Amino acid sequence: MKVAVVGAGPGGSLAAYHLAREGARVTVFDPSHPREKPCGGGLTRRSLALLPPAPARDPLPARYLNRCDFDDGRGHLVRVGLAQPVAIASRAEFDGWLLRRAQEAGARHVSERVVAVTESGGLRTATSGEATFDVIVGADGAGSLVRRTFLRPTPAARLTIAVGWMAAGSSEMHIRFTADVRGYVWLFPRRDHVSVGICAPLGQVPTRRLRDRLESEVARSFPALWGGEPYAHTIPSPSRDPESILELAGPRWALVGDAAALADPITGEGIYPALRSAVVLAETLKQRGSPQAYPPRLLEEVGRELLLASALRERFYTPAFTRRMLDFAGRSLAIRQVLGELVLGDQGYGDLKRRLLRAGPRFIIEGVLWSVLGQAS
Repeated sequence: MKVAVVGAGPGGSLAAYHLAREGARVTVFDPSHPREKPCGGGLTRRSLALLPPAPARDPLPARYLNRCDFDDGRGHLVRVGLAQPVAIASRAEFDGWLLRRAQEAGARHVSERVVAVTESGGLRTATSGEATFDVIVGADGAGSLVRRTFLRPTPAARLTIAVGWMAAGSSEMHIRFTADVRGYVWLFPRRDHVSVGICAPLGQVPTRRLRDRLESEVARSFPALWGGEPYAHTIPSPSRDPESILELAGPRWALVGDAAALADPITGEGIYPALRSAVVLAETLKQRGSPQAYPPRLLEEVGRELLLASALRERFYTPAFTRRMLDFAGRSLAIRQVLGELVLGDQGYGDLKRRLLRAGPRFIIEGVLWSVLGQAS
C-alpha cells in the first residue's frame, strides 16, 4: 500500500510509524517541520501509552509533573496531586521526536507543501509535481487542505481560539478557570520555558480582548511570566452529532487529529485524540485495506466521549459550576482526584456523575452540579 500523510504532527507521524512498520510505503509531506506549536504540550497517561518506545539515545524530550494547581481567579486555589505524572513537551521537540520514530520505521519525509489532492489519490506539491497514492491521510491541522478538499472547513461554532506566548523561566502547572469567557488560563512548564495561554470559544470574545485578559491575569498573579512573542490559533472539535465523526473518511482518504476536528471541546486537549485516531486508522488499513471502516471505529473508541463533552461544554463553563467544583475539591481528596483526571484527560465524561456520587456526600451532585451533569445520564 502506498500512503501519503499530509502533515507531520502527532497524528500524522504516529500513523506513518504504524503503517511503515506494517510494510506500507509511506511518504510524509510537511514543509515546516519541526516547528513550535502554541499549545500546552501536555501528554497524559493515555497519550504516553500510545507512543513508540523511546530509544536510549533519544529519550522523550519532556518534563514530568505530578501535580497541578487550579483556581478561580478569586483567591480560591486547589492543589491536585496526579496519580500518574503528566509529561509536558515543546511541540517542536516532541513532534520532531515522533517523526524520527516514523522515519526509523521506514517512512520518508518530504519537506514540501501539498497544494492539491484528489479523490482518486492524486497529490500535487508546490515544487515536485503530481503523484498518486492508494490512501491520502489528512493530518494537516485545523486549516487542513485535505479536509477542505473532501469535506468543508470546520464550522466556526466548533472552534476554540487560544492566544498566549512562550515565557522564559519556570512555574508550577496551573489552570485558572475564566468562566465569564467560557474558558481558562494555563501555565504549562516545559523543559526550558513555560507555555502561557488562554482559550475561549471563537466569537465569545474578540482575540485582542482575550489577549488583554491574559496579560491582565498574568501581570496580576504571575508577573515573572509576563510577555513573550504572541501567538493565536484555533482548536477544532466535533459537534454533538455523530456525523461529525462518521464523515471523516472516504474510499481513498481519511482525516486524523486536528484535521479531523478531534480536540476535546471542554479542555481543548488534542494530542491524545490525534494519537488515538492515528492508531485506529492504521489498524483499520491493516485489517481492511481501506479507510472506509475507520470512522465507525473511531466513533466507538474516542468519538462518543468527545460528542458528550460537546453537549456538556456550555454548562461546564459557568461561574457557578466552576466555583462550586473548586469548593468541593478543596474539601474532598476524592473530588480533587476526579478534577485532576477530568481536566488532564484521564476522566471520561460518560461516568463522571457516577464517580462524583462515589466520591463524596450527596450534596455534591445537587443544585448546579446536577444541572450540569444531568445530560450525562
